[in-house]
Amino acid sequence: MKQFLQAVGLICLSGLAWAQSSIPPQTVAPVSSLKMAASSTSPRNRVGARYVVAKDDLLEVYVVDLQELSREYRVDGDGMITLPMLSRPVMAEGLTLDQLSEAIRRDLLDGGLLTDPQVVVTVKSSALNSVVLSGAVRKPGVYPVYVHTTLLDVLAQAEGLGDDAGSTAIVTRAEIAPGGPGPNPARAAQDANPVISRTVKVDVWRLWQNGDASLNVDLYPGDRVMVQRAGIVYVVGGVNRAGGFVLTNDQEQMTVLKAVALAGNFTPEAKPAKALIIRKAPDAPGGRQEVRVDLKKVLSNRAPDQQLLASDILYVPESGVKKTLDTVFNSAVYASVWRIPF
Repeated sequence: MKQFLQAVGLICLSGLAWAQSSIPPQTVAPVSSLKMAASSTSPRNRVGARYVVAKDDLLEVYVVDLQELSREYRVDGDGMITLPMLSRPVMAEGLTLDQLSEAIRRDLLDGGLLTDPQVVVTVKSSALNSVVLSGAVRKPGVYPVYVHTTLLDVLAQAEGLGDDAGSTAIVTRAEIAPGGPGPNPARAAQDANPVISRTVKVDVWRLWQNGDASLNVDLYPGDRVMVQRAGIVYVVGGVNRAGGFVLTNDQEQMTVLKAVALAGNFTPEAKPAKALIIRKAPDAPGGRQEVRVDLKKVLSNRAPDQQLLASDILYVPESGVKKTLDTVFNSAVYASVWRIPF
C-alpha cells in the first residue's frame, strides 16, 4: 500500500512539472509600448487619418524612447517642421497626422537613429481649423475644429448662452475652407449652387434648451457664429426699480404697462401722465425721437397700451425733482444705453 501511494505521488509530481513546463511564460508589454497604445487611442489622436496639417499649426510629436524629439513644433511658413537630430526639415503641410507620423518615422529610419521608431503626432492648436463664436455666450472666442463638430458642441465648450441672448444665432460659412475634418457636403452643395446662402439662421434657444437635432447644424473650419443679443427696454425716472429689462426672445412684445410692472410700479413722486418713450432715430434731431404717453389713461383703459421696441427708454418724470431729460441723457448711467446697437 505504501509503495502504491508513493507511485501515485510521483505521478502527480511529474504531471505538475509537465504542466508547468507546457505553460508559456507570461508576456509583459514594455512600458514604451503601453505609452504608445495609450497615446494612439487618446481623443486628440483619433483624428489622425482625417485632420490635415496647415501652416502655423502647433503640433505635438511623441517619439517612443527618444525624448530629445518628443515636444511641440510649430509648422513654419514653408509648411515644414524642423526636428533636431534630423538632417532636413519634414514637410508637414497638406499631410494628415498619420501621414506625418509615417514621414517622421521614415526619416528616423533613414538616419539610423532608431531601428523601429514609433511616432505619434497630435495637433495642439490651429488658427485655420477653428470656429469663431461671438455675441451673447458666456465664453466667446475661437474654438478648434479637429473632428466632426456641431453648433451644440461649440456652445457647450462656451458654457452656454448668456443671460442676454436672443433666440437667433447666425452661422456664416467661410468662403474658403482650409483642409479640415473629412468631407463637407454642405459646402460642396454651396459650391455647386452659388444661389445657396452663406448664412444660416438657427433658433439657438430652442437648440440649447431642448436639444432639437434638426437645429444642430454642422460647423466647419473658418465658420463664424454670432449669437444675437436680445432686445433690452429701459425704464428710468419715477419707478421703484429703474434699469434695463431683457426681452426673453426676439419675438417677445414688451408694452409700457409690462415695463412699469417689471420696474416695480411708480414712486409716490411719479408723474405718469407726462411719461415719454425715447426711441433711437438716427434721422431725427439729436438722434432720438420722443413719444408722449399718458400712463394714467393707459392704466384706466382710456388709451391703448403701446408697444416698446428694443433699446427704447420709458421715462417717467417725478414732481419736485429738478432733473430735465437732457441731464438724464448726459449721466454716465444712461449714456451707455445709446451705445447699444439695434
